[in-house]
Amino acid sequence: MQQLQSEKDKEKHALLLNHRQLINNAYSASVNDVETFELKSQLFQFQPKATPQPQQCQKKRKRKFKETATIAEVDNVNEYLNLLVPAECGDNVAALPRHWEDEYTLPQLHGSNTSGKFQKYHTSDRMGSTFIIPHAARFYNHNVDQLRALLPQLLPSYDLIVIDPPWRNKYIRRLNRVKQQLGYAMLDNEQLTLLPLSELTHRHTLVAVWCTNSTLHQQALEMQLLPRWRLRLLHKLRWYKLNTAHQLVSSLKQVDTTQKQPHEMLYLACHAESDETYAAAVKQTELLLSVPSIVHSHKPPLLQWLQHHLQLAPDQVEPNCLELFARYLQPQFTSIGLEVLKLMDERLYDKILKQD
Repeated sequence: MQQLQSEKDKEKHALLLNHRQLINNAYSASVNDVETFELKSQLFQFQPKATPQPQQCQKKRKRKFKETATIAEVDNVNEYLNLLVPAECGDNVAALPRHWEDEYTLPQLHGSNTSGKFQKYHTSDRMGSTFIIPHAARFYNHNVDQLRALLPQLLPSYDLIVIDPPWRNKYIRRLNRVKQQLGYAMLDNEQLTLLPLSELTHRHTLVAVWCTNSTLHQQALEMQLLPRWRLRLLHKLRWYKLNTAHQLVSSLKQVDTTQKQPHEMLYLACHAESDETYAAAVKQTELLLSVPSIVHSHKPPLLQWLQHHLQLAPDQVEPNCLELFARYLQPQFTSIGLEVLKLMDERLYDKILKQD
């Protein structure tokens, strides 16, 4: 994780997140065994395009005023991109088979690992899949829509909660029509408001919510979901996606922001009754940058960044974290979702022997 200092405002900065390295380091640090696992590098191969693609003329359509606001009014992304050291792309590596698109049919189950080493879960179905379970991870392969049924098995509250809701969007609707097992069940805003988030937070909980670029979803999150969950909006920022040369994966659509953008929104909230100054320093981070995974909706981990803003109990060593709609496991997290082990498929990882 690299901090990029703004030249215009010395109190502002951007963060360059190395998604793969953050996960690999978390997995390695959590075990006392000589064996660990690392995400395959092919999952983060976003090579720059050889030639710019010509823009096709598109029929203009009516838009709301808020959708026409230019990104330049909000972010200094170009300033931060100029601070990055150009990365060496290297040769194209052999493409990785798209194992994450295989059928995922695990039943409702739960598990945890406190062994100090990686464990493996082998399925007995016709696919014969093997999933790796990192130390200090707890999971429920369970529908988040039925979260209330799990409350007796969860902690009374968590220090950090990360949520990546299955917002309704055109991409998933198309995916469901073509190959249903690759999509997921989308939830409408009313269903999301019913999640019992207020029963899983304390006064110093931080909640991170990923959101699409849809103005309707963002308004619903700010005006409906956060108040219903008894949360106060603390900060919102964009996560910009880069290729391996540290350039944006696509151009910014400043004329029509309803088109696909090289960024997504991240909302940070705290308990409605927390002190007004709590975690205020997190606002100094203007935006996030990273090379994304080629797997759809494989978000970068946030704990290494946000743990510096958490206020733990006096005798507490590690934060208690919860992720909803999770698709992979992290140490210190309880992960819940219908695809909670999907990206823990052993075929997506390299086995590594740690050096003494």
